[in-house]
Amino acid sequence: MKLDLGRTPVGQSDLAVSGQVDLDFGPQGPGPVQVEGELRVDNLEGRCLVRGELTATGPAACDRCLEVFPLRFTAPLEILILRDAGQESDDSDSLVLHQREGIVDLHESVREATVLAVPLARLCRTECRGLCSQCGADLNQGDCACEDDAVDPRWDGLPD
Repeated sequence: MKLDLGRTPVGQSDLAVSGQVDLDFGPQGPGPVQVEGELRVDNLEGRCLVRGELTATGPAACDRCLEVFPLRFTAPLEILILRDAGQESDDSDSLVLHQREGIVDLHESVREATVLAVPLARLCRTECRGLCSQCGADLNQGDCACEDDAVDPRWDGLPD
């Protein structure tokens, strides 16, 4: 995931991105994910804008049933590379890198964009029933033997 500023033609070009980034979310969240996609590079005088949308795929644990499943999500990416040291960025939404020439390593920028794009709710499927709150049985495998109308004893003193 590198961009060679010396070989990037002036104007628009495409940059294929493929690699693995480690998100380090611990045992519950995605760890290493495979990131792929194509970014558009706008190489202008003094600045280079790299933007696009990447697809990330990696194992994650379901928030409801704890089953490990392949999580797939998209990560938008926009990086502004400034070549002139005194130049200021007017775009506050873009990640800004300062590098005059040579090869720009995009790995950390791709990792950061991927971390920000991880879905908050990671579900193996939308109809996941989760685990029983009493016995811990996986309700996707079938109903458990627990009573449905278990009453919390803290409510006993209250009138109906």
